[in-house]
This record gives sequence, C-alpha cells and structure tokens, in this order.
Amino acid sequence: MSSQNSSDDHPQSWEGRHLQPSNEEELDVILGRACDYRGDVTIHLKAGEKILGYVFDRQKNIHHQSVKIFLANQVEPCIIQYHDIAGVEFSGEDTAFGRSWDDWAKKWKKPQVN
Repeated sequence: MSSQNSSDDHPQSWEGRHLQPSNEEELDVILGRACDYRGDVTIHLKAGEKILGYVFDRQKNIHHQSVKIFLANQVEPCIIQYHDIAGVEFSGEDTAFGRSWDDWAKKWKKPQVN
C-alpha cells in the first residue's frame, strides 16, 4: 500500500492521506479504515472519476465486494465495486481526531458542591 504522506502503519490521523493499494487485501484494509474514519473520503476510480462522500458499509462475499458511500447531494447511498477502485484519499476533516471520552468528560465535569 503506498501513501503520499507517510509510510506509517498506524498514524495519529488518516486525514490527508492518499492510499493506493497494490492488491485486493490491501484495498480491503484501506476500506475498513475508511469505514471507521469520521470524515469524508475521496474514492479514486480506475476510470479516472473521483467520488467524495462518507463511507459507511462494506459488502464482502465470494461473488460481490463493494463499499457504500453517502454523497452530499443524494438521499440514496452510492455503491462502488472493489474492482473499480484505484485509491482512497482521506480528504475530509477527521472530526474525531484528538477527542476521546476522557477529554469530553473532563471538559464537562461539573464542580461538586459540598
């Protein structure tokens, strides 16, 4: 898997990374990360088209492998076949980066009254 930003296997944030898988196994790992990502991604198709949206589901079986993505101006999700994908770019803001439950709890902890 090649990345334009870094070769780290476990970066702090995927934001801004453009990954190009060299095989279907790598593509599956990348799309798993895209499903977990809390921002928009751009899927680069082999035909040259780019699709921007929020990846939310993968369908994998022996005859059919696809990913579902919500597009900004469409009610129904777009379904993209694995074999059509050339790369994935984590192009949107990583809205969850640097935010944990502990951080939120500390921020919203109310002072105790004695």
